[in-house]
Amino acid sequence: MALGNVFISDVDGNIPYQAPSDQEKVTGLLFDTSLQPDLFTAGYGKTNENKVKLNDVLYVTSRKSAVNDFGIIDRVDVIDPDQENIENFLHGIPAYHIREFFRMSGNIDGPGKLYVMFADCSTDWDAIDTMQRVAGGTINQLGVWTEQPLWKLNGEADKYNLNLVTGLNDKAEALAAQNQPLSVVLCANPSNTGAQTTAAKQIDLNKIPTAICESSRVSVIFGQASNDTLSRMQYRNVNNTPVGFLGAVMGAIAKANVHESVAWVRQFNLFADDFQDIELGFGDTNLNADDEFTSVNIYESLSPVLLDELDDKGYIFPIKYAGRENGIYISRDQTCSHGDFRTIARNRTINKSRRQVRAALLPYVNSPLMVNPSTGMLAASKITAFKTLIGDILAKMQAAQEISGYAVTIDPNQNVLVNDTLRISYVIVPVGVATRIYVEEGLSLTAK
Repeated sequence: MALGNVFISDVDGNIPYQAPSDQEKVTGLLFDTSLQPDLFTAGYGKTNENKVKLNDVLYVTSRKSAVNDFGIIDRVDVIDPDQENIENFLHGIPAYHIREFFRMSGNIDGPGKLYVMFADCSTDWDAIDTMQRVAGGTINQLGVWTEQPLWKLNGEADKYNLNLVTGLNDKAEALAAQNQPLSVVLCANPSNTGAQTTAAKQIDLNKIPTAICESSRVSVIFGQASNDTLSRMQYRNVNNTPVGFLGAVMGAIAKANVHESVAWVRQFNLFADDFQDIELGFGDTNLNADDEFTSVNIYESLSPVLLDELDDKGYIFPIKYAGRENGIYISRDQTCSHGDFRTIARNRTINKSRRQVRAALLPYVNSPLMVNPSTGMLAASKITAFKTLIGDILAKMQAAQEISGYAVTIDPNQNVLVNDTLRISYVIVPVGVATRIYVEEGLSLTAK
């Protein structure tokens, strides 16, 4: 017989645990190869075909994975022009943007969740469907790098016509209807208006059209770091397409909490050893007497009035702030809309709530619904249960300061016995952003 004692053992009560989700950080980069027809049939792309083919969707978890697993190597810079396509894969542009994504998303050699695809998008954007399908619908933000022109000529005296934006927004809307919402960031070619002629390569900054076309799921970016390597990438490319800063923007979005603007000065500084100066990358890309681009619009040559105008037209570009050394920032996080979803942050916030609410409600599809036997309407207990279910999700977002508040509404007068349908609505109050801060100052005889 054992001595008397108190015996205690652990029993798992299976208390539900909801692990924090980082699904909103899943990102995609789509490279449109429509103006690079030989990319996978000659040169480096051909020799590397056992690692990457056209229309493959690559899951890149680190910069080293991009190099070792898929052969997307950093640019070999000191080579003769006739060796360019043999030594470099698309002039090193994909590797540059992948590197910048990981640098800005947390650590250049750290982990991440990035889907990459090379596809011919000359006729449609169906490649985006493919990427989302492979990713299981988890891509929350997608960067599109294309050499198709951002603007097209609309008569000699008229402003240019905006290109590509509405088509991409239609694709994003269709995916949202399939419960796979994402934000699209477009980095198209602003250096010509659709032709490789002398006139087409001369971009009149006063003719740039507004990007605001109520396409709330798309943002348009241009501009890039100004350094010798990027200049050579653009120069060696037969299309002279600017390299852009897409990777850095997508990395900042992936790093940001859903409610945060990537233009937040304290949080998102793009400055690096090779990102110390800025240029638009377009202006007059005809070659001058020194065999260089005539003008790529160095940032310091652009007036504040012009920059304000480009911002008002809905574009995103890299900027500097006077008095802040070693700093390069994203101008705004705006979309091509003036409506409720005029920022990337607002889209990401509503998309997060949408995904999480849907995930919570899916187990209840075709579940029994108790009704009030006196009225035949939805039972009060069921209304409370569903309001609590959704409210818990939104309360966590509010506690994380991703939203300012919320409300869940379920109409008690729902005759679910007739239509087998439960209708729920919720609204969220977004977090504001201090885009402009106005301060009054002056002298006074007293401190009162």
